[in-house]
Amino acid sequence: MTVMSLDDLNQLPLLTDDEMAIVANARPIITDDCPEMTDDMLKEFHPWYDRIKQSVTIDLDITILNYFRRLSVETGLSLQNLMELFLTECARGQKSHSLQENRV
Repeated sequence: MTVMSLDDLNQLPLLTDDEMAIVANARPIITDDCPEMTDDMLKEFHPWYDRIKQSVTIDLDITILNYFRRLSVETGLSLQNLMELFLTECARGQKSHSLQENRV
């Protein structure tokens, strides 16, 4: 599986009309080795990517909050989802800022 950042996704070319038609007309294929799941089976399904979320409250500088609010409007993503995407990308890349220089 390939992990892509928001920047990577924005770099992808738009689908052509032919590709959009293929996607619009796509139908699931049921095979004997991959039967359709019943409602009972789906009730017990817990994907590996299930995550436990925890509510937190943090105080943010107003300039940071306004930055994410603007991005939220531009992208159409909710403020919470946008911030989570940024934090997830930082965590996956184990990015760290110059913490020594910016201690409050």
